[in-house]
Amino acid sequence: MLSSPKDKLKNTSEPRLRPGFTLVEVVVVVGIIGLLLSLTFPALRSIRLSALNTEDLSQIRQMGLAHRVYQQVHSDAFVDVGLPHGGYGDRARSFTETLESYSGEAIMRSPLDTSAYWEAGLQEDGAEEPVVRRTSYGMNNYLSRNYSPKVALEGPGAAADRMTRIPQPDKVICFLHMTHFGAYAVSDHPHVESWSFGPEPWRLASNQVAISASEGETNINDLAESNYGFLDGSTDTRTFREVYESAQTNLFDPEADIPLSGG
Repeated sequence: MLSSPKDKLKNTSEPRLRPGFTLVEVVVVVGIIGLLLSLTFPALRSIRLSALNTEDLSQIRQMGLAHRVYQQVHSDAFVDVGLPHGGYGDRARSFTETLESYSGEAIMRSPLDTSAYWEAGLQEDGAEEPVVRRTSYGMNNYLSRNYSPKVALEGPGAAADRMTRIPQPDKVICFLHMTHFGAYAVSDHPHVESWSFGPEPWRLASNQVAISASEGETNINDLAESNYGFLDGSTDTRTFREVYESAQTNLFDPEADIPLSGG
């Protein structure tokens, strides 16, 4: 039987039902998206951290190259430090000033550095003004003419302050990361000799230097990793165990034994 024009008009004007998503399907899709995001974010974080470490190692390498040029100009002498922990010190004597003309101030702040003391500063008891952070990096105090333990014991003439006094420059750390908080956050050097005053040197060291700087988070153990610059200008990422075992075995004191895991 043929339909009338009226019937055709009625059929075309009726809304057609379209299939939609059920609640179960929506939940499944949301779950899949959540799973993908949970896998993606850690991967992106890892990629970003790797890029920051690459940039940081490059900056430390530039400092090492600038230091070599400085030595050539200053009769083989190393740069020195001048910013004590928590105090004002002598900024003009610090490598943050003396290396600036050879390297540029920009490399003094690490891309891994999250310290609040760049802007807020550290207010010491009795101080009129807060002391601000001037560098992410510190210099090995065993190489200093003013803060070396050997100089304290034997006088200025005992300083290991030039390359000719270092038997293995490629095994001695020159630059490292300073801690992001506390009194040493505004200093330009640690006191490595104090790390042996207890059974856990990594814990004592973490109060002065950022032993886990390359990890993007604070970890206090002997396997914490950070980036280091050596006297020959090379750089490397090392665990704390690889750079320091004891006062007799470490990569800071030029006269100490080299840790077996230190390369």
